[in-house]
Amino acid sequence: MDESAIKGLEVLELKGSDAGIRNSSIITRMVVKGYDTSPPTPPKEVVVEAMIKHLGYDTFTPTPREVVEEALRKHFASRGITLIHVAVPEENSHILCSHGLIYVNEECEAEALKLDGSDMGGGRILEVAAYPFADNHLDHIFAPTKATECLERTLYVTGFDTCLASKDDIKKMVRGLFPGCGGCYVRRGGSVLVYIRGQDDIDNALKLSGVSVRGFKIAVDTVLPIERVIVGTPAMYLPPLPQGNQKTIITTD
Repeated sequence: MDESAIKGLEVLELKGSDAGIRNSSIITRMVVKGYDTSPPTPPKEVVVEAMIKHLGYDTFTPTPREVVEEALRKHFASRGITLIHVAVPEENSHILCSHGLIYVNEECEAEALKLDGSDMGGGRILEVAAYPFADNHLDHIFAPTKATECLERTLYVTGFDTCLASKDDIKKMVRGLFPGCGGCYVRRGGSVLVYIRGQDDIDNALKLSGVSVRGFKIAVDTVLPIERVIVGTPAMYLPPLPQGNQKTIITTD
């Protein structure tokens, strides 16, 4: 990774407010439905104006999937719930799967369930239900989408400490812990960006949040959405957190 990418990564930080502190590292999975499965994409200039001003890059118009995933993040954030990950699979390039997956801190599950029956706007009523990792009764719904599920996601993992282990040792631990890992980048202090492709491998990685590895208790803090830019550099950002605790990062990895 080149110097400019490393400088970009260094601006990702959660400033020390209570909003960034989790009482539990355990992640629970839930299923949602009721969102628009074929949303119109908003005008490009409306969606990316702020990003262009900040980064100086031209960007692609977001896909329907990105539109719905962001709408779900904002809907739950409006009730004080930060989604660690949102996955709305595509049945094809124009139609989304009727069911999506959201992931929250274990301590937020009860509050998230209260949004069952809430209005997402446009008269669309959201259905929210628990869907534990061990539950597979919806596999027949998600199975057709897995053939097209090739989008790589980036997990932001904390809990390691470069004062107690070298970056090379941390990389070995990460690759051993996450079998689906397609690569990783160890940041200053020991937080790690882990690159994983495919929903099954992402689920397996999220299930590991809270485990201990050689004395380090690791946590998956978030799965970063990816904004595609025409220069070929994906711009990744932390989902909206209370009190503005997110910063933009850039990586060429």
